[in-house]
Amino acid sequence: MSLSPLLDSHVHLQDNRYNPFLGEVLKRAQDNNIQRMFCNGTREDDWKMVLGLGKKYTQIIPFIGIHPWYSDQVSDLWLKSLEELLVNHSCGVGEIGIDRLCSIDSKRQGEVFAAQLDLAVRYKRPVAVHCVKYWGLLLETLETLAKPTLPIPVMIHSFSGSTETMQRLVSFGCSLSFSTRLCNPKQGRILKVFMNTPMDNILLETDSPDQLTSLSPVIEGLNEPAFITELYQQGSALKGMEPNEFSNRIWSNATVFTNQITAG
Repeated sequence: MSLSPLLDSHVHLQDNRYNPFLGEVLKRAQDNNIQRMFCNGTREDDWKMVLGLGKKYTQIIPFIGIHPWYSDQVSDLWLKSLEELLVNHSCGVGEIGIDRLCSIDSKRQGEVFAAQLDLAVRYKRPVAVHCVKYWGLLLETLETLAKPTLPIPVMIHSFSGSTETMQRLVSFGCSLSFSTRLCNPKQGRILKVFMNTPMDNILLETDSPDQLTSLSPVIEGLNEPAFITELYQQGSALKGMEPNEFSNRIWSNATVFTNQITAG
């Protein structure tokens, strides 16, 4: 086991599938030296749960936002509610974004995404972005904020874009969070992108409870943060780095997000 602290940059520990098991999930994370987890909300109903987890467990860093899948299910006061929570709590903004595979109109997704980005910039909060097959639109949106780099820390969660997209995002100062796809030998393209991504821009995530690794789940059907140890092993091997050095670099990369939340 690595002596360096590990970080999981994207989880959903508020997911009700964890309800009977959260204590043991967090214990296994602790046993595997996972000392920080960025826990992302997806809709209004789970924001207070995420904030509550962050208050109860120091290793959980809360992010709250509207996931594109729920961008047509918001209340009339959703944006005001989000702003009030940002004013009163130390948290990031996420998971927000755009998704071409989602049935919700792209204009609506874009409006909700842009409104949340605006709040994040106004309150100087880091952002966790979901993007599926809308890379051109995402680049255009971020480019309007970059002067020449973004004014706030932005991570692209579960990055699946091309090398060219990676290079553009890196030029804006984005962090790219790579998921358990790195542990799938059939994902040759994303492995190549990872190897070409500058080390300073890399984060790693499980996206728990989804995106299971090749390991057998402890809880049937559910991914969990403890499995990120496999991802760190794979990442350090792909980068040709000693495991502790690799882990320390990931931890250092994430401090821009944690420091910004603490400052907020």
